[in-house]
Amino acid sequence: MSLAGLGKSVYEDAVKAWILSRLTQWGYGTEAATVMSGFIELAPAFGVAAAIIVVLYWYIKKEFEAAYLVFDRKLHRPAGEDGFYQACLVVRNTSPTEKLLNCRCEIVELRDHEGELVETHIGLRTKNQAGKAVQGRFNLDQGAEKEIPLFDINQSSDDETLGVINADGRELKLPYGIYTAKIRAYGDRGIADELTVSLNTSNCDFIVCSKPSILHRGVER
Repeated sequence: MSLAGLGKSVYEDAVKAWILSRLTQWGYGTEAATVMSGFIELAPAFGVAAAIIVVLYWYIKKEFEAAYLVFDRKLHRPAGEDGFYQACLVVRNTSPTEKLLNCRCEIVELRDHEGELVETHIGLRTKNQAGKAVQGRFNLDQGAEKEIPLFDINQSSDDETLGVINADGRELKLPYGIYTAKIRAYGDRGIADELTVSLNTSNCDFIVCSKPSILHRGVER
């Protein structure tokens, strides 16, 4: 505040006097020069106000457009043994200070290798919700992660089916093949994060797709 007061005093005493003299030299009368210098005196205040509005606008815009619950793009090969594997995603709370409440994940679209729609809006659960009566919604501490199971692959079984893990307790079984799933993660604030993954049951190839319609183009494994 002291620096602001000093700057204001310098502006009023020195700069304003210089502006008045210049306006008078340019042919403006004393009264007109005084009025014009008064408007010019307001310029710094308007400039600072405009800068504050712009900064607030971009800060609020960034807050609304940020995704706080995000997927880990570094997928790992489905884990398991004895011919039974489970493909999982990991979601993370990116905020170092705020806990996320009432989060959820879902498979928005599940398609086969020909791009045909198999199922939509499959609610998912976390790994530690298995066997619990209430599934799907979860909280996530600051900087914490949770595993989200997607598919069960049972290569030791004769029926060769792919199980889709869901929070509704439905038994979703699909024949072996290549499937693409568009998945979203919703936090209690920020925009939803979206990820498209492809799973090949023959070799357990689990990848992030650059384009959902082109299964062989993966960005990260």
